[in-house]
Parts: sequence; C-alpha cells; structure tokens
Amino acid sequence: MRWAAPPRPQAYPSRAAGLGRNSHFGDAGDPDSAVRRVATPEPPAGYDPLAMVPVRHARSAPRHGLTRPLGRWLARRLTSAFAGLALATLLLPGAGPATVRAANPVIRSQIVQAGLQVPWDVDFTPDGRMLVSERSGTLRIYANGEPGAALLATNRVSYVRSVGEAGLMGIAVDRSFAVNHRIYVCASRDDYGRWLNQVLRYRIDAWNRLIFEKAVIRLGAAAAPNHDGCAVEMFSDGMVWVTIGDAGVAARAQDPRSLNGKVLRVTPDGGVPANNPIMPGTTTPSLVFSMGHRNPQGIATQPGTGAVYAVEHGPERDDEVNRIYPGANYGWPCYTGTGIRNSSYTGRCGPSTAYRNPAWASGAVTWATSGGTFAAGANWGSFSGQLFVSCLKESDVRRFQLAGTTLAYRQTLFDGTWGRLRAMTRGPRNALYVTTGNGTGDRVIRITAG
Repeated sequence: MRWAAPPRPQAYPSRAAGLGRNSHFGDAGDPDSAVRRVATPEPPAGYDPLAMVPVRHARSAPRHGLTRPLGRWLARRLTSAFAGLALATLLLPGAGPATVRAANPVIRSQIVQAGLQVPWDVDFTPDGRMLVSERSGTLRIYANGEPGAALLATNRVSYVRSVGEAGLMGIAVDRSFAVNHRIYVCASRDDYGRWLNQVLRYRIDAWNRLIFEKAVIRLGAAAAPNHDGCAVEMFSDGMVWVTIGDAGVAARAQDPRSLNGKVLRVTPDGGVPANNPIMPGTTTPSLVFSMGHRNPQGIATQPGTGAVYAVEHGPERDDEVNRIYPGANYGWPCYTGTGIRNSSYTGRCGPSTAYRNPAWASGAVTWATSGGTFAAGANWGSFSGQLFVSCLKESDVRRFQLAGTTLAYRQTLFDGTWGRLRAMTRGPRNALYVTTGNGTGDRVIRITAG
C-alpha cells in the first residue's frame, strides 16, 4: 500500500470506533476531504489465516522427523520471525487490525460530482461515460466517473412532471450499448392529461444528445407525488426490469391487472417475455413478474447467481429487501415484514402463508432503504458478493451478507457523512456510486475498497 509523502494532513476522528464499527476521518477543517471513513473489522468467527496461527502452535507442530533440539531451535526461530513480521506490520502508517486482516477491505468515499439538484440515479456506458439523472428531468453525461470529470452534455427528458418524489428517476444502459447506443429511463410524465410512470428508450448520438426511440412502457402505471418506484435495470437475461410503486393507492399492489405495486420484466421493445409468469387472476403472461410491493426504489442482481433483489420502503416500519421470484406475492398492503398484519388495510387478504416473506426487514423501525447494489471483485475482499443498501432517513449505507435464503445486516458505513442517500450503482473498477438526496448541493459519491 502506498502512502502520501510528508507533510501529511492532520486527521481527526468523529468518535471512537469499536470492533465492527466505524469512524469518520478527514483533513482537519476540510469537510469534503477524500477519505471519510475507515471501517474497523468485525470480530472474526474463527481463526483468521493471517492471525499468526503458526506462532500459537509452534511447540505442538509436527517436527517432520527432525531431532528434538533442532525442532525446538526451528520453533524458536519461527516464533521470532512471525513476531517480528507482526511488529513491522503494526508500525506501518495506518496499521492495525484493518491492515493486518486483509480479508476486510478499507472502505473510502470521495466526491465525484457536486452542485446537482436531487440526482436520482447513475449508470455507465461501456466506454466509461457517467450518466446522472436529476428528478427535474435533466440527464447529464460526464466524460467518466472520476472526480471533476468534464460535463459533456445536458439533456432534457420531455413532459416530465416533477412533484414530490416524482420526476425523472431510474436510468439503465443497454447491455449492447457498444452496438446500439441505447439507454432506458423511468419517469413520471404528462401524457394527454394523464400522469403516468413510463419507461422510455433513447439513443445517445455522437454528440451525446438523447434521441427518442420509443416508449417501452407507456400505459398502466399511474404516477403520484410519492410511491413511484421507477428503478430500471437491464440484467444478463437481456430484459428490462422495472420497479413500480403503488402510487399512494395500496390496493393496486394486489391487483394483477395494474402495473402499480409490481416488479415488471419487459423486452427492450416493450413486449411481454414468453417466460414471464402467469399471475393469479390472469390467464396469460404479462409484464408483471411479481406483485405486492409498496415502493421499491432499488433493484439489483447478484453476480454469479443472477438472483434479483428489490429494495423497498415500508410504512413507518418494515423496510424490506426482497429476493424476486417469478409470480410471487410479497404481501403489501395486507402484510409487512415477516407476516405482520397491516391493520390499517381493510381490503380482502389471504393468510400470511399466501405471501412470500422478505429476505430482510427492518422490523419496528424504518431506515428508508432506497437503492442497492452488490459489491464484486477482489478489491472488496470478504465483502465481495455482499449487498450494499443506501438509506435516506438514516443517511448511511448498510452492508448485508447472504445467510441462506435471508440477508443479515452486518455494518453501517458513512453514518451521516453525506446526508440522505438515494441510488447505488456498481461502476468502473468495481467502485460503488451513490447519489445524495438532500434537495440542494447534491453530489455523486464514489465508494472504493482496497
């Protein structure tokens, strides 16, 4: 690891950090310094491969046919060597458990772009350009995801009605972008007197202008000042996945004919994939892939497995992360969390066993979970394959680890450092990118590990 040459900036901790906890660090007097938090490792479940086990077992180790005196001599030499290695390691700048235990990476954050107005989502083209949507209807294209990268173009998505949470929200780059130059956006738009959440397909031309191609989803998803969802991604199956909230009318989530309160799966041209499920009460596949959702604002797929997870806001309790299964009903508004009956809803409901439980729920509190993505790559160490979720109310990032069919909350990062956090995306070199949702002076933040 390389360290900056002296003089080094003075660092200050915001508070002490115990095992598995965190501290803020930065240049003294500079609230926007690049390195904002160092994560201390969690207590290991068992022996760590770098925890000097040979020292502990030196006397009882097999001597492989060596004479007893020679074996003891080698044991003493090995013990001394390992102890010296440990001391040398601990004397390095920034050393300590986080440095010795390489499996747990050091997590850093850095401002990439600033001065934005409620940026909602971020995505990247194969050549590295960074696309950022703003709720007002602006889509910005930057040269790359590096700090201070040049703004190449500012585009407007037409007829966006930005009220409350509604506006221009999710964006997704086509997996064949290098050939077709297409992107998809999800936006709340005026359409001949109707206010609808729509998925639109655009092409980015050689001058970084948006060229409208078609509406992939035009009708069927009502918009509202809140509960719009509107996360959009294209996964390895080549389909466009979209989350749509109930738009403030909870019963829509249990109506299979409505697109509200659903996770949708659609072809890039707007068609129904032949292998989409047949939902209860219908006779043929539709755009609906799962139902019973309140306000899912994030969707991600796990590297290696292709499993899809949606991040969802709860009603003052029971925020959820749901693994999305074809045809599944996740219970809203009848139930929240793990079979908790929603007493405020008086509509028709089945038994709790008729609905699928979430992979994780927040219980009696709400974190306002919004975006989510999976870390991937060797630089993330033991965190590779784990889910990182951005939170609005708690103004932090939460790390989750898969535990069978459920998710276990493991760690809080950047607690209050950047304010309210909205969307999360995995970008170039496996960095995570998150947008802030503070209303003014918003930013795109890059999170790296190593």
